[in-house]
Amino acid sequence: MNAIEIEKLRKKFEDKEGTTWALGGIDLKIRKKQIYGLLGPNGAGKTTLTFILSTMILPTSGQARVLGYDVVKRGNEVRQRSGLCLGGTYFYWDLNAREILEYFGRLYGLNKQVRERNKNRLIDKLGIKAFEKKPFGDLSTGMRQKIAVAKSLLNDPEVLFLDEPTAGLDVEVAMDVRNFITDMLQERDMTVILTSHHLQEVEQLCKKIAIINKGRLIQHGDIKSIKTGLKIPDIIHLYLDRYDKLGFLENMKGVKSHGVSDGLFISVDSGLNRLDSIVRELKKRRIGIKDMEIKKASLEDVFLSIVGRKESGKAYGKFRVK
Repeated sequence: MNAIEIEKLRKKFEDKEGTTWALGGIDLKIRKKQIYGLLGPNGAGKTTLTFILSTMILPTSGQARVLGYDVVKRGNEVRQRSGLCLGGTYFYWDLNAREILEYFGRLYGLNKQVRERNKNRLIDKLGIKAFEKKPFGDLSTGMRQKIAVAKSLLNDPEVLFLDEPTAGLDVEVAMDVRNFITDMLQERDMTVILTSHHLQEVEQLCKKIAIINKGRLIQHGDIKSIKTGLKIPDIIHLYLDRYDKLGFLENMKGVKSHGVSDGLFISVDSGLNRLDSIVRELKKRRIGIKDMEIKKASLEDVFLSIVGRKESGKAYGKFRVK
């Protein structure tokens, strides 16, 4: 069974400046029990899509179902079975972690026994215990975000929406949150929908992704299959003892381009298959190899290949995803 089913989903926003279509007709199915990544540049429509699926806003047209429940007609059932965590979430500044979780546990309609059990478990697992009595306003950004994650899990959701869950966190805290998400998926029959501007984070956590741009679904599926289908070249990086007599690369099978800058960079259709022949040719010319590395296509390469460098900026990590 699919966790998410989306058909011809559209959403427009209107203001004094006119009409903006945040989603222009999305069709997508996401199977259960996985961490699924949503990627796209600033203004692509990812957060709008997440808000519709979590019943925060209504679509203009089309259909979306979460666990088989229509997000418009059966919104209560969706909310009971899902959780939402946003990056940079703020709660009442004077409440401490335990009070915040108690408040939201009551909003979820959880009985006292379940509230206490879930509060204690999440406070312990997320490392909040030492700070649970401090007011939210006195906590670090990382600790505040851990409370936001805990809040989204209070009702033991079957589907969890994480929109930029590690935004603004330092490396160590972000790693804690990522490890917790991975452990949580192994412990429970849960589906996680993750939006993030950290491509390394998405590649670490997700096997499947959807790339959205200008409100439309550009590409989706298994990351490995997408890389293969796009035929993005590998890069062979060689440190040599000298950089002359390299003209043979011009006509070598599989070599797309090459250049010298902090070593020799060779763009090839398959790094492992082409490396041996390149090494043999270098040896013929008595050019010694000091070090070598094969760089496979990264998720950043995939993203830039699909969306385009002009739209996304020089590097994916530098633009803001909302």
